[in-house]
Amino acid sequence: MIGEELETFFAPAARLSKEDVTQVSEELREEFLLPWFDAVPVSILVLNEHRQIVFSNNTFNELTEKQLEEIIGMRPGEALDCVHSNLVEAGCGCSSFCNTCGAANAIIKSMGGENDCQDCRLIRLVNDAEAPLDLQVFTKPVTFRDQQFVFLFAMDVSHELRLRYLNNTFYHGLINASGGLNTLTQMMEEDNENNPLFPLLATSSKRILRDVIFHNDLSAGEEGRLGAIKTSFNLPDFIDKLVEEECEIRNVQPLVVERKYECGDIHTDKRILGHVIRCMLVNALESLQDKCDVITLSAVTGESGRTVLTIENCGEIPENIAKHIFKRYISTKSPERGLGTYVIKLFTERYLDGNAEFSSQDGRTTFSIRLPK
Repeated sequence: MIGEELETFFAPAARLSKEDVTQVSEELREEFLLPWFDAVPVSILVLNEHRQIVFSNNTFNELTEKQLEEIIGMRPGEALDCVHSNLVEAGCGCSSFCNTCGAANAIIKSMGGENDCQDCRLIRLVNDAEAPLDLQVFTKPVTFRDQQFVFLFAMDVSHELRLRYLNNTFYHGLINASGGLNTLTQMMEEDNENNPLFPLLATSSKRILRDVIFHNDLSAGEEGRLGAIKTSFNLPDFIDKLVEEECEIRNVQPLVVERKYECGDIHTDKRILGHVIRCMLVNALESLQDKCDVITLSAVTGESGRTVLTIENCGEIPENIAKHIFKRYISTKSPERGLGTYVIKLFTERYLDGNAEFSSQDGRTTFSIRLPK
């Protein structure tokens, strides 16, 4: 047994040596039925009592882009290159993030003798870039030759979740905006002299166009085909315009966003930065509370030339949500939402050459992006 002395924040750290796991693996592969698992188009793992892989089928091996011999002895997150699997020396299942991992919890439950099914949202490191992977994990305890194993079946549901989310959010927003547009048009037909309705009509039209562009850019951004066109523009003026527009849409006074600027022009992609700032601003506006009716937005250019844009609001994000911030479909508001923080990180780090950060403590939540010169 190795690793018993290593620090763990969730599951036991101890594991068998590579040689011992390989021996068990070779014995299992002699079983008549096991090779049939390679014909199944779903990832299948057999784990020992230390959560180590003693068998994986071809579907899982292709997902990891590793050979079976390399995978044997690893834990699932290690084989999948989960970004949290190497945070502590004890490996997969042992970091402070692992207690909210669906796969880790399902495995632990089955090690206790129960079947389980949970959603697992991973962030993998693929070719030095972070990539999300959404799995539905089924686990079942099995006793074989007086040894305890866990069978794990994993289905990639990324496409299904993505499609469902886009359908819900995109069409919901489109229907609301077009419904408002239709209502205003009808009112204008009844009273043609009521010209003040025209600005409202223009706002609704602008919102429809903005939402369509956002979802189109998000789809292109995830597929790596979004082109960034960088220009120079005045950042405070740009932010002020975004704040005015978003507050008008949500029927709140722009004064709820207290702005502090120590910057001037910035050279970046204006449209993509607009998506990022809107996501940050929407998160803050939707978190407004009676006891705290002010959001603080600051933009500062430091001596290094990097511009730091920060939005702070009242309230803390629950710990179980905070551990998954910047993943897809993670939200404190609804299971049908949760792309805002994911978009912030995706656009900032992949297309604006910056980085995104957040903190939630002492009754405050802060999101920040750092942009290059």
